[in-house]
Amino acid sequence: MIQHLNSVLLEGVIVDDPRLIQLADPAGSAKLVKFDVASDRFYMDKEGNKAVETVFIPVQCWGTLGEKCLEKLSKGMRCRTVGRLRLCRWKGADGSSRRSIEIVAQHLEFRLPKGREQKSAMEILEGKEGESDSTAGECEVLYTFA
Repeated sequence: MIQHLNSVLLEGVIVDDPRLIQLADPAGSAKLVKFDVASDRFYMDKEGNKAVETVFIPVQCWGTLGEKCLEKLSKGMRCRTVGRLRLCRWKGADGSSRRSIEIVAQHLEFRLPKGREQKSAMEILEGKEGESDSTAGECEVLYTFA
């Protein structure tokens, strides 16, 4: 039997506060928390100018990992997510079939800069950050094995 690998690592900035998703679980034991991460790709365009492409990826966190995300994560924090891709399908309000790709997180690392504003990715690329990353807060790790 051929085995396939479904593994993803995404680094970026959390663009909204994590939110608890209400599930139709009568026992209330399953907890789902979601948030979106923005990740930049830098490249040179055809004219030789620096350019950036930003993607916004939804992240799912289940169980105790989700609970920890509600406690510790907030909009604007840097985040490294390790997990697997999941295809989500649903019917839209107009009856059309909809789908999206989301990351189901198995491991999270996050960092909050100490005493300074978060610089944009473009400012860092252009060398305008002013301070080294050594001033950033210690990285805290949340993890789970699902």
